[in-house]
Amino acid sequence: MMLKHFVFILAIIFISGCASHVQQLDNTKNYKIEKSKSDKAYSHYLNGALYDFQDQYEKAFIEYQLASLYDSTSAQIQKAIARNLIRMEEYEGAIRHLQKSHKLNPKDLETLNYLAESYYHLNKFQESIRTYKKLLSLDPYNTNVQNNLIYLYNHLKMDEELAGFYKKMMDYYPGDSKFNIQYALVSIRQRNLNEAQKVLEDVVKRDSSQLEAFLVLGNLYEANKDTTNAIYTYRIILSQDPNNEEILNRLYRIYRTRREWGQIENIYKPMIVHQHNHSQARLILAETYFYQEKWEEAKAVTTPVLNDEDYSPAAYELLGRIAFEEENYDEAEKYFNQLTILNPKNRYGWIFLVIIYNRQQQYEKSLRVLQDALTIHANDIDLLGMYGSTLSEAGRNEDALKPLEKALNLDQDNMTTVSSIAAVYDKLKMWNKSDSLYQESLKKHPDNALLLNNYSYSLAQRGIQLELALDLVTRALESEPNNGAYLDTKGWVYFKMGQYDLALEHIKKALDSREESAEVLEHLGEVYFKLGQTEQAKYYWEKAFEKDPANSELQQKLQAL
Repeated sequence: MMLKHFVFILAIIFISGCASHVQQLDNTKNYKIEKSKSDKAYSHYLNGALYDFQDQYEKAFIEYQLASLYDSTSAQIQKAIARNLIRMEEYEGAIRHLQKSHKLNPKDLETLNYLAESYYHLNKFQESIRTYKKLLSLDPYNTNVQNNLIYLYNHLKMDEELAGFYKKMMDYYPGDSKFNIQYALVSIRQRNLNEAQKVLEDVVKRDSSQLEAFLVLGNLYEANKDTTNAIYTYRIILSQDPNNEEILNRLYRIYRTRREWGQIENIYKPMIVHQHNHSQARLILAETYFYQEKWEEAKAVTTPVLNDEDYSPAAYELLGRIAFEEENYDEAEKYFNQLTILNPKNRYGWIFLVIIYNRQQQYEKSLRVLQDALTIHANDIDLLGMYGSTLSEAGRNEDALKPLEKALNLDQDNMTTVSSIAAVYDKLKMWNKSDSLYQESLKKHPDNALLLNNYSYSLAQRGIQLELALDLVTRALESEPNNGAYLDTKGWVYFKMGQYDLALEHIKKALDSREESAEVLEHLGEVYFKLGQTEQAKYYWEKAFEKDPANSELQQKLQAL
């Protein structure tokens, strides 16, 4: 008798303990297995419960099957069979028994939960969703069911249904902003930005501690180009979480775009006072000084970062750029050389070294740098283009074609490459190729100022189609009216047309608009010579020769005066 009571207790423990996380309604009064109905069904059911308790699921399954032979109207027995089939991953069979159990007891929550899970395991996601929805209608505050539905809606990208679910949850939990925020995020995915903004503004108005809502709202403002409200929103977050890196970076990007350098200083100057070794803050502040041309402040803030292994490459790059802007090329060369050692994948170290050497007409140094760079950045279009242009400047025009043609094959719409290779074709007197390249490129990019100018200059140099050349460079100047190179081209076209006064006007403007170049100085000397002002011509030719002492034609002109 005591053993019988013990088995009965085990059965009760099993029945209650094996219940899933879903809270069950108390239906035992109507659906419990009554011993009086079938002693054999009852006995087999208890044996099955005991085997379950001992993790002998196959034996338990057999006992439950035998129990069902004696009582086919018991929802509890059908559910027990299904539960063991699930443990044996026999989901199709489990579903059949669960459907029978559900028909016998439509309000049993555990049965519905098992049924939804079985559908899920068979990838019958829509049936799983329908079952979870039915379960939720009986138990609307069941968080596990809520989470399962959220997962399925997300997995199946059912944004409309997910939005509707979150909307319903907002009614069930009016004091919990979690569902409002999730609803707003789904609305954003659906491009319903106004709805999302309205919901989030309501959340933060109701509860100013909801930093996640502020963050999403700030992102929305940014997406809508409303940087004023974005700044206001991020500032609220920062007032509650002063070290929030994401918000600091977002504010930095907005202020940087708006060129509000003072605002960036206000955020980052106090930060490096309190956190002297905060390298990222130092670099951001230094960049702010850089764009304001406060070179000394930028250097003072950046220099300590050279000792930070993680950030020192960025510090070397910034110090190199500062030295470059100050035209302290020896210092800039030192920093950029170190950058290529510390981080050879940073292309800017290589690019700045080439620019420095080319400005000093040290073409062999440039070529060595470019050869090293291209072993790492073999398909970098800018480096290939610079390699070709530098070879051309060094007088190796035929060698220049190979890297330039490779760059053009990589990107046929790169106008810098197109112009560079066309210029080399001109130098090699391959004018059919240069004209064809310009014309084909201008069909695709008819308003590209660089193409228009360079084709115009090519024609002017040859003294052909000067009316076309004038039209091309005029169109280029419509886009960039103060571009010194384009003004020089227009002046040179007028020179070739014999309109020397107009040539003088435009080339003088070019000289005022750009850094002095040997070519523009030589052009100005040519104009003065044609106007009979030989002293002025000599003055500008001499200045041009100082910048380009290898120019033999210019030397001959000076000797002929």
